[in-house]
Amino acid sequence: MKEKITCAYCDGVALLKKDKKEIKYRKDVFTILAHFYQCNSCKERFTNSETDTLSLLQVQNQYREKYHIPFPDEIADIRYTYELSASKMSEVLGLGANGYSNYENGEIPTPAIGNLLSAAAEGTTFLQLVNKANTHFSENALKKINERIQELIAETQQKESIYQLLNSHTNPGHFTGFKKINPIKIAALVTYFIQHAKPAFNDKLKLNKLLFFLDFHHFKSQGVSISGLSYRAIQYGPVPSQYDNIYRYLENEQIISAKFLRMPNGAAREVFVSNSDFDESLFSDTELATLTHITKQFSNTPTWHMVELSHKEKAWKELASQKAFISYQQYAFDLKSV
Repeated sequence: MKEKITCAYCDGVALLKKDKKEIKYRKDVFTILAHFYQCNSCKERFTNSETDTLSLLQVQNQYREKYHIPFPDEIADIRYTYELSASKMSEVLGLGANGYSNYENGEIPTPAIGNLLSAAAEGTTFLQLVNKANTHFSENALKKINERIQELIAETQQKESIYQLLNSHTNPGHFTGFKKINPIKIAALVTYFIQHAKPAFNDKLKLNKLLFFLDFHHFKSQGVSISGLSYRAIQYGPVPSQYDNIYRYLENEQIISAKFLRMPNGAAREVFVSNSDFDESLFSDTELATLTHITKQFSNTPTWHMVELSHKEKAWKELASQKAFISYQQYAFDLKSV
């Protein structure tokens, strides 16, 4: 989103501004940070498609969080996991021909449908739904999906334990940027930063700041984070809430490895290296653009300068003394360093 554009009413320059605003959505009222432009010349206020989309997304995200309605990427992941088409998921759940596809593409379900979608993510529940809808499957297809679900039930406990290991919040909400974490994407982000930064700066401290600026900058413009990680404000700036576990996990998976550099004062400093391939297909165009932007801005920035920049952020100033979690909704729109 541009910080200034040509005024829609005159030839003046309009600057991006924001105000808290209460918006009624369905039967609820939510507080958002509404974005708009105001002309320096004629003083007119106006919005455009980008500002309107960001405002609507803030409302919808809070509505989903309040009623525990899955987010579009979660809804898509459910059917990918079961290896079923959107139309087949609609048949199993009784949603109508295009119902499931519409929810994947952003349409907001009712709380009741949201509960149904959440229930479908549970293997044992979905197995019952599939068998009740057996007329929509051939005998061979029914056997295949039953076998697939049984495999997933066995895998679920291990998958959930990894989510808990890597993040303090396992469900999407304002502490995760309304995204569920994806360990594969997190690994790709860390790998990308390591491979595109000055090697001597690739320590935990800087990588933590890069992840924070990446996620909060993307939320500032798009209303959602990239990684789904939650962050805390601690002594040396914002960090992923389980950052030690993240790097340990990535080392155990042989995605990154640590080495020690000898400093001029004789001390040893731990940095990370990675030879893993970066899979850009994991990311949307806006996510890739944000990743490129953050990397260009900070790739050669020394670690302690990154710490100093993070200390200028409102989130750190207000929350560091309590080592509190940082709400994307509350603090991302005040991001200054990017």
